[in-house]
Amino acid sequence: MKKLLLCIISINLLIIFVKYYTSNYEINYQVDGYDITTKYDDKMYYFEISKNETYNFDIYQNRNIQKLLINKIVEISDEETKCIYPIINNVETYPLCIKDGKYIDYNLIDSVLLEDYKTNKVNTEKNTNDFVYYNNLDNKTYVALWTYKGFVIMNGNSYKRVELFNKDRYDNSLAYMIKDTIYIPNYNEEHEYSKIVTFNITNNKKREIDLGYKIDYDSYIVGNIKKKLYIFDNKYSKLYEINLKTSTTKIIGDIERGFVKYEDGDFVTCSKTEYKVNKIKYNIESSLYKYETNNGVFKTIKRNANITTKIVNSEVDIIKEYNNNIYYVHEDYLYRYDPFLGSDKIFFNYELAFNKNNTIFIYTK
Repeated sequence: MKKLLLCIISINLLIIFVKYYTSNYEINYQVDGYDITTKYDDKMYYFEISKNETYNFDIYQNRNIQKLLINKIVEISDEETKCIYPIINNVETYPLCIKDGKYIDYNLIDSVLLEDYKTNKVNTEKNTNDFVYYNNLDNKTYVALWTYKGFVIMNGNSYKRVELFNKDRYDNSLAYMIKDTIYIPNYNEEHEYSKIVTFNITNNKKREIDLGYKIDYDSYIVGNIKKKLYIFDNKYSKLYEINLKTSTTKIIGDIERGFVKYEDGDFVTCSKTEYKVNKIKYNIESSLYKYETNNGVFKTIKRNANITTKIVNSEVDIIKEYNNNIYYVHEDYLYRYDPFLGSDKIFFNYELAFNKNNTIFIYTK
């Protein structure tokens, strides 16, 4: 009887845990005359706030037993700018602004009304002649910069140089990152490569995968599925599957046997043209945001396509998204945009503007 009772209690506790700690929810309520919707979905809180205008923002964090609610809204305005500052107990937020009838990040507005909400940034530089690191990464974020023979690895308040190859390789388009590991052809080999170098940017560990085949440098990474990497050799029209767990390689597409592609969770028959001409990719990451560049960067949270906010004043190249942050290149600098803090310099490299494709790799734990 006691065992049965303990079993019932355990099941009920499990149900409570799932319901209050992991399940998604949506609630509607009012605060200070504003209509508010809060949605929780997979570690992301989305807030929409409406009165005469509608504002929105999101926060990434795990939920707990108590639902996250806006407790108060402070209005901040002058003749040109109208902002609200939503307050949530024990949670950091930031002002949401409209200037001259357009949504804009508060960090881009020069107004004494907003100075108390902005973070004073102090850049501590560590530099050589061609590289400057600004110490603006936390300990969970790693950035790797390709240096033709290896990488500069940045993390926290430090950086180090790691050399992997004997000769310079300007074109690094065949490098591919999965989680914290970069997969690169053995650039010490000429014309064709028979090995892939794996390099973990969190611990700097390096190893080699012997492919058992020679792949021409006129090839490209198609993508990865689970623990398998796919490469198409354009010169010899061969599609390779590399099992990263067992370090084995096999050909899964060529002229004799035909070709397949990964679509909707399965491999289906396709033509060689899709690889040679269309350069198809597997598992392209989806995003909760839309970013547009046109005399600046404009961000839309896809939950409400009617709200587009200017977040950067310059024309830039976006390198990576992570949650509601972006990393972007402008001139010879890599920046990180954070909606709480605005844009911060990560590093300067003297020729970054001319060689930014596949030279920067970013991982956050």
